[in-house]
Amino acid sequence: MNKSHLRQLALTRRKNVSERIFALLNEELQQEFMDFITSFQQPRVIMSFQPIVARKEVEMESIHHTLWSLGHQLCFPRVENDHSMTAYETKKGDPLITSTWRIQEPNPLTNKKTPSEAIDLIIIPLLAFDAHGNRVGYGKGFYDRFLMDCRPDALKIGVCLDEAVQRIDDVEAHDIPLDLCITPTGIHLFDGFYQKNPFDSEYKP
Repeated sequence: MNKSHLRQLALTRRKNVSERIFALLNEELQQEFMDFITSFQQPRVIMSFQPIVARKEVEMESIHHTLWSLGHQLCFPRVENDHSMTAYETKKGDPLITSTWRIQEPNPLTNKKTPSEAIDLIIIPLLAFDAHGNRVGYGKGFYDRFLMDCRPDALKIGVCLDEAVQRIDDVEAHDIPLDLCITPTGIHLFDGFYQKNPFDSEYKP
C-alpha cells in the first residue's frame, strides 16, 4: 500500500476506536516502552513529542516522567517558519504553549535550543510503519527535514498504536527509516538498530 492510503486507514481507525480500547493500547505500549528503557546504559539527550489529543496519538506523559527520573535530558520540537522543527530542552514542570497546529510546544523565550547534532535518540509519532522500518506520518515532512540534520548514529524510535504492514510501496530515496518501533505488542527491530547497537546484551544481534 502507498503512504496516502495507509494514512487514511490509520486516521479512520483512530477516529472510530473506542475510548476503552484506546486506553488499553496506550497502557500496553507504555509498558513495552518502560521495559525497553531499562536497557539504556547511560543518560542521553532524547527528543520526544507532545501528543495531539484530538488525534488520539500515543499518550506520553508517564513515559516522559520515567525518562526524567532516569536522568535523561528531554527536548521537544517546535514548528518554526511553518516548515521546519527546532528542538528545545525542556525540564519537568516547564510550562508549554499551544501552537497554531494545536500542539503543546516549548516556549522559545524561556527554553534553550538543543542542537540537532546533540540529540542521541528521537521518539517519533507514527500513523503506520512497515516491516523494514519505513514510516508514515501526517505527510507534512517535518520529521523528514529534521532527521536529515541529526547525527547518522542518532537512534530513531517510532511509537505506533497499530502493528506493522508488510510493505510501503512508495518509499523514496530521501526517506529516513526507523531503527526500531514500539507498539502495544512489543518491540520491532530493524537493520539500522543492529548497526548502531547502543544497548546491553539483550538487544545485541
